[in-house]
Amino acid sequence: MSGGGLLVVLTLIVAAGGVLGAAVVAGQPQWAWGSVVLSVLAGVLLLAGRFRDRGARSRGGPPPHPAGSVERAEPAEGDPDAEPAEEDTDAIDPPAVSDLEATVVVIDERPRYHLQRCSWLGERETLPLPVWRARELDFTPCARCAPDATLLAAAREPSEPSWQPEK
Repeated sequence: MSGGGLLVVLTLIVAAGGVLGAAVVAGQPQWAWGSVVLSVLAGVLLLAGRFRDRGARSRGGPPPHPAGSVERAEPAEGDPDAEPAEEDTDAIDPPAVSDLEATVVVIDERPRYHLQRCSWLGERETLPLPVWRARELDFTPCARCAPDATLLAAAREPSEPSWQPEK
């Protein structure tokens, strides 16, 4: 329902309350029926708006937006201040990453953690944290530098043996 329709419904409800109050104060119980009529009219308008909105969605049209609503726009690709997307991780990865002793960096008041070499960081001031602590503080991995995938791949690689086989 549009903002104008909601305003009409709100006005009808307030008027119904006023008529009911006047009926009580004046001692005229028959005026209370005016309140009932106004309330029913408001309900009918709400239902009509709901069915109209549902019909528009089922026909594939965009859902109507209330007046004054603002859609959250996705950041432009070239916008350097736009927050990078969250890295897509498997369900097994977060616990495995949290067990690592690796260090990641975060930017205060930003939701992502990054590898030190992340291109998005630029000259921004960063704070180093263990990856488990970053996750504990509800930071999520950056899609640009993919810290979870990178750290897990590094942890899964067999380390170089300290001994060399005899030749």
